[in-house]
Order: sequence, then structure tokens, then C-alpha cells
Amino acid sequence: MLKFIDISNWQAGFDPATAPVDGVICKATEGLNYVDPHCDGFIQKARGAGKLWGFYHFAGAGDPIAEADYFYKNTKNYAGEGVPVLDWEGQQSVNWVNQFVRQYHNLTKVWPWIYANPWRFNQGGVESNCARWVASYPAVTAPTHDTAAGWKCPGADGNVVAWQFASDCPVGGWKLDGDLFYGDAPAWNAYARGGRSIVDDVAANISAFENESVKVTVEVKK
Repeated sequence: MLKFIDISNWQAGFDPATAPVDGVICKATEGLNYVDPHCDGFIQKARGAGKLWGFYHFAGAGDPIAEADYFYKNTKNYAGEGVPVLDWEGQQSVNWVNQFVRQYHNLTKVWPWIYANPWRFNQGGVESNCARWVASYPAVTAPTHDTAAGWKCPGADGNVVAWQFASDCPVGGWKLDGDLFYGDAPAWNAYARGGRSIVDDVAANISAFENESVKVTVEVKK
């Protein structure tokens, strides 16, 4: 199990290199006309500190193929090195999401993670090759990564590999989105390179995440 955070322009001034976490995922783009001006700086600091990293596109209201192309155009130097993510929080349909991730895969041979509330995945039909990063907050004020590591990760349809458990997790004097990845560094990097990491028994035995490390196997899918 690894600790990570996700950040954007709202955290300008934050230094991910000094954060007591294993990884960081940074906002890169949104819609068809926004590139986060802090993304590359965050990523370079994280890389320089030897941390795992990723980058995400915040889904907008545009054509999904065009948005996937836009995401790729502005992050192509990261492809194959960091974990790509689609942030699904708006009114986009399952079909919209599937078109986006399939186009990104066509361009890079990498399946992005999909970040969303569990209910979105539970509609069914979301591209099965994409790992799920679920967002669900227990009613606890400012939980730490260590506290959340002892909780049960919410289940969702598909391969759940990460959980955003708080938006007010204390990290290096900041209150940030707190996240856990249910795997190790090689598994994280397999996603970035275009492999697919399967966390054993996630859907059937989510309670395994409460206390012990979780066995991860890596299967390359192209």
C-alpha cells in the first residue's frame, strides 16, 4: 500500500518533493482550453525527489475524442512514465468516458485510470481495462494516510486500485486530497508503461486492505 496526494493550481506553492508521501498526481488539463500552469513544475519536483507520479485530465463538456487528443497533445512527454488519469466529476455519460479512454489508449497504448465516485462505476459498462480510483469520504475530520490505511476501501464495479479518502488530509502543513494506492511501486509503474496491475480479490475481499499488504500481479495488456 502506498500513500499519495493529488494536487492542482489550487496548491500553487506546495512542494511535492518534501511531502511525506510516496507519490503525487497532478492536474494537467481540463476540457479543451486549459493547461494547468503548475503541473510540470510539480512533476519535475516529484521526479527529482524519486517519487511516483501521474497526471490527470478533468473532463469537460467537449467532444470526448477531442478532449483525449487535447490531453495527449499537452502531456505526450509524460506518456509511458507517469500514470494518466481521467477525472470524471461532471455530467458526462459512460459512453463519453469510454470514448475518451479508448482514444487515449489508441494514442499511447496506455489505459488511463478513471477517478470518480463509486456510484458512477456502479452504473455498469465503464471500460473494464481502466483501473478505478474511487472518491469517497468517511465522516472523519482531517484523517491521515496512516489512519485511512486501517479502513475498508469502498467497493465499486471494476478493478479498484486507489482510494481518495479525504479532501482535508494534513500533509506538510497543507490540507490536501489524501489517497491510497493498493499496490507497490512496480505496480504503479506498470500502469504508467501500459501494463495493467491486478489487485487480488479487490471486489470480493476489499477488507484485505485493512491491515496487511496486498499481493499485486502485473499483466501486460496492449
